[in-house]
Amino acid sequence: MTASPPTGASPLDSALDVFRVRQYFNVLARSRDLLTGVRRDLGFVDDVRRAMLPGTTRRRQPTGSPFPQQHADGVAPLRGRVGVVSTGGSGALASLVGVARALEESGTTVSVWSLCSGGAMFGFPLAAGLGADEVAEMVSSMDPRDYLDVSWRDLAGAVTTAGRGWAGLLRGDRLEAFYRDRLGDRTLGELATPAYAPIWNIESNTVEYLGPRTHPEMTVARAIRMAVSLPLFVQPAVLDGRSWCDGGIVDIFPVHPVLDIEPPVDTAIAVNAFYPHEFGGEDASGWERRRLSVLQIGSQVRTSQQVQLARENLDRLRAHAEVLLLEPVPYRRVHGTGFYKQFIDVSEWPEFMLAGHRATLEALRAQAPQARPSTQRAPRGRVPRRAP
Repeated sequence: MTASPPTGASPLDSALDVFRVRQYFNVLARSRDLLTGVRRDLGFVDDVRRAMLPGTTRRRQPTGSPFPQQHADGVAPLRGRVGVVSTGGSGALASLVGVARALEESGTTVSVWSLCSGGAMFGFPLAAGLGADEVAEMVSSMDPRDYLDVSWRDLAGAVTTAGRGWAGLLRGDRLEAFYRDRLGDRTLGELATPAYAPIWNIESNTVEYLGPRTHPEMTVARAIRMAVSLPLFVQPAVLDGRSWCDGGIVDIFPVHPVLDIEPPVDTAIAVNAFYPHEFGGEDASGWERRRLSVLQIGSQVRTSQQVQLARENLDRLRAHAEVLLLEPVPYRRVHGTGFYKQFIDVSEWPEFMLAGHRATLEALRAQAPQARPSTQRAPRGRVPRRAP
């Protein structure tokens, strides 16, 4: 008589599940990145200290807008429907403010923004109708105590409850309050220009896109908080009784909003601040000759699906629109500990804004090298309203 197979999964089944093995690689790779970053950059340790214990340091002084007062000449506007699509990349996406400033100078009207993760902190205020200079001044005033709220009580409780319910170091409430303070209760449906960001649901393992056609009643401040809720770093946000996190862990370069949710764009400004050029993968050549070779494999396993989807999204975007690919901030700036450094330390954001400004102007000039100076100017400090 043949024995019946077991009906329930054993602990060993769970431990050796192929997707659980991917998680082990992820933990190993991230631990290596953290240790390497701490060893190479003691300044990162100091950044963390100031972020965790803001009362021990003096408040940062706002630096204002870094952009020159005079607008660039000889830059023709892009015609038709123009979309801006960005990857995630923490504070490096301050470069989006520079992109917006260059588009203002050319008289280009943005029809839709597709944002991801940290890009939401800069792109949603732009979509709300604030000009590039206004957004630059707003975010330059940010101090760690304005938007970092370490959940010490929850962290301590996680020890006594074996981690039940704990999913992030930061609560995220203070970040939401910062933007609500400046944008009020403006909803996604009230944005001057449609803007979207992906979010990922824990319970169902699905991705949705926050925006005016999908969640028009949600406040912009809440959308920003949800878009940056990176698992383990920021606690999940609750929507309709379910827990949601940063959707960039799945869709790091979201083209769905500019091709499917909103009418398709004619031209897309694509901003990559998270991966090598053209979404190439990390070069792991020689991995078998390095110490702890398995960690080299771990890094590749960790990003393999995400970067492949980004490549396919870029190909899809190019099949439907003219694409100007910008990579204003080297992805190494947000690699490893750099990702967290650029979130908790805003001192380099003005540099990133200027980099985005330069890269966009160069792309616009290359697009129309014979163009005459445009007489159409967006009023300084304001983004053109929504295109038809």
